[in-house]
Amino acid sequence: MANIRFRCPHCAGTFQVEAQPREQQVNCVHCRGLVKVPAAAPVAVSPAMAPVTVAPPNIQVGPAGARPARARVFDAEQDSAAQPERPTAIPTIALIQTPPDQLSIHEVLRHGRAHKVSDIHVAPGAPVMFRIARRLTPATDRPLTSKQSERLSMELLNEHQQEQFRRDLDFDYMAIDDYGRYRVNVGYFDGDVGTVIRILAQRPKTLAELKLPDAVREMASATKGLVLLTGSASQGKTTTMTAIIDEINATQPRHIITIEDPIEYLHANKAGIVRQRQVGRDTKDFHSGLRAALRQNPDVISIGEMRDFETIKIALTAAETGCLVLSTLHIMSIDKIIERLLSFVASEDEGHIRYVLADTLVGVIHQELVPTRDGGKRVASEILMVNQAAKHIIRNRGTFYLRNVISTGKRHGMVSMQTSLQGLVDEGAITPETMADVMVNYR
Repeated sequence: MANIRFRCPHCAGTFQVEAQPREQQVNCVHCRGLVKVPAAAPVAVSPAMAPVTVAPPNIQVGPAGARPARARVFDAEQDSAAQPERPTAIPTIALIQTPPDQLSIHEVLRHGRAHKVSDIHVAPGAPVMFRIARRLTPATDRPLTSKQSERLSMELLNEHQQEQFRRDLDFDYMAIDDYGRYRVNVGYFDGDVGTVIRILAQRPKTLAELKLPDAVREMASATKGLVLLTGSASQGKTTTMTAIIDEINATQPRHIITIEDPIEYLHANKAGIVRQRQVGRDTKDFHSGLRAALRQNPDVISIGEMRDFETIKIALTAAETGCLVLSTLHIMSIDKIIERLLSFVASEDEGHIRYVLADTLVGVIHQELVPTRDGGKRVASEILMVNQAAKHIIRNRGTFYLRNVISTGKRHGMVSMQTSLQGLVDEGAITPETMADVMVNYR
């Protein structure tokens, strides 16, 4: 089979893979994200043809080897020896100078905050890595040994937490220091201890700061029903939900109960009252906390994630009885939302859930975090406001038509992903290439 050059939809880096007669999943050589490479028909390649070499992003290279005459390039890349550099900025950081055997996790955290990174990865056999604008960037000049990785991973745990980690083999928790809050996961990876740390903002962002459409503020003013925030992992769903809660808290005298795993952002009481409950500490699980919340006189209930049928059923009951319910759901695109919810539901309950969902769903905010030209991130969002046409589609198993409802529902405040991305391109925030990469999942 011939080699093909493929562009990663996550980090926009290009890399070479061997063509296969069937669809394959590979890890991007730049960001390590999992990407799907489409099937390719066999192509005869002469043994004399030189292999294609692809340089990692942000590394200057000389002329590359000759490309095979019959090699195919996905995503309409030009057949040239050197790919043109994207105009999107690639952030660079100063390396930590402290030797790994003397390095403290607190120094790593301070360095990460100073460079506005989103995540920190500590793993043996690799340097400490920072994620900036979707890209993993080395923060130390030498890889960590197994002992160094374990020492850094365990520094934030007290003795009791270390015992629990040794027993359960995984441990999630919130860490707090003088500089901020962190969501931490410590685990075993091929027998070695490593950790991933998400750096959290010190305060909730506002809807204005996120530059979300006006329809999101309209959803925040709803007095009852269900609002869902959807998208794949690490697309800012929690940040947006927190901004909606902050908007309600600042403008309406309402009782808000959140059920989270773990609590990422702390809310201060403003016009109303916000009570935050953490799964495993303040309540046993999501559906137990949600069931208790119904007896605590709530106006708004926020659920970190819908993970099982019991949680979905109680959430819909709460929305039916006069509460505004906010929750997140992991899906790739908005027209998959009903199938995703019904995947938790027994077949005999499907009809009932469809009708309740049609009656209670206020709207859906589906979003993608996209890298900007200046090395930052912006939210591109697809908005579904549930009108009579959407209700009919939800009841009658035609959810693939929801995208048509969005396309024709501009006067109701609906926004398609293409419109949102085009607005960012017109604004100059992102490149047309970035828009094309994201739109692959919306065709």
